Amino acid sequence: MIIRLTRKYIESSLWTFLLAVSLCAMAIASIVAIVWLQETLEAHASRQAKGIDLVVGAKGSGLQNTLAAIYHADVPNGNIPLSAVNQLAAHPMIARTEPISLGDSVGGARIVGARNTYFDLYEATPAEGSLPQAPLDAVLGANVAKRLQLKIGDRFVGAHGLAEGGEAHDSHPYTVVGVLRPTGRVIDELVVTPLESVWIAHEGHTASTEPEVTFALLTLRSPIAMATLPRQINGQTNLHATSPANESARLLSNFGWVAVIVKAFVFALILGATLATFAALSQALERRQIDVALLRAMGVSRANVGKLLIAEALAIVVCAAAMALLLVGLAAYWLAHAALPGLALNIGFGLTVFAVAAVSAVLLALVASLPTLIRAYRLDVAAQLSRT
Repeated sequence: MIIRLTRKYIESSLWTFLLAVSLCAMAIASIVAIVWLQETLEAHASRQAKGIDLVVGAKGSGLQNTLAAIYHADVPNGNIPLSAVNQLAAHPMIARTEPISLGDSVGGARIVGARNTYFDLYEATPAEGSLPQAPLDAVLGANVAKRLQLKIGDRFVGAHGLAEGGEAHDSHPYTVVGVLRPTGRVIDELVVTPLESVWIAHEGHTASTEPEVTFALLTLRSPIAMATLPRQINGQTNLHATSPANESARLLSNFGWVAVIVKAFVFALILGATLATFAALSQALERRQIDVALLRAMGVSRANVGKLLIAEALAIVVCAAAMALLLVGLAAYWLAHAALPGLALNIGFGLTVFAVAAVSAVLLALVASLPTLIRAYRLDVAAQLSRT
């Protein structure tokens, strides 16, 4: 009986019901999206810098060096001598040193000069072909190969600069020798070639007479090294050392005000959804006071009338939760496949947040239904029937 009467309520107040469902769905979806997105971006940022304790580059902005070396989202401050990097590699506090060179791109993908040990840093292995064996050999990240439609044996020319439209190095074409398996890390968006390739392509374009690289990615031996080495490098050399973890945290903190605004908006949605649920139930009771009085006169208890009103509130939440799950699922798919290809999503965490949000919505719906339940409990059956 309760299910049948609930269906009748939905049919008789369809637009009010849909408004309450829409507001509730937006509130649930917004909560899940914000919490899940924050966790995902923090995990993604941490994952890109996995195994890299320090970025060493030219003097300048530490954040700029981090964005350029780890996330390949900015331009470097300049180059540093390879000899200085080799001196760092001999330091007893440093376990690993990976020199990389930037400066060219192809089709919007950055060309990175590096040793083959660079692939180990990202746990990247070839899906096709092999790693570079000679200068001007190139290995493509999974997303680059798909986007540029390049395959083993194809040749391409790099362009000067880290954006499209730069001067092409026509006399030094690269040959594709490998395509990497997807890793979910930034290397999926890169073209990797030996360091010598970058030096050959830029021969005569630099004033320096000794080999240079753009960055050195360092792995340290201990937390003590992390506490002391950056200060030592920054104070005693012409190099600039910065911690990717610290710079990433600082970058995320700069957007804290955005999170506050978004959370305020979500709070307004939650308040709106609660009020809409209350209005829907209150309106339903107003329209059906005589129906409720008849049910009571026929022997239906106050408890069963209350169950009917609660069922109507739960119908709103269940439909809203289903709609929110669909919205969040579509947004997550778009984020991982279009906006940030290869982004690793923690599905378990997202479902946990969704479950918590859905349960919270149920509790809010029950709270919103309390005033209506009290009115139904106090309904004067004789007075209502006398009006008919």
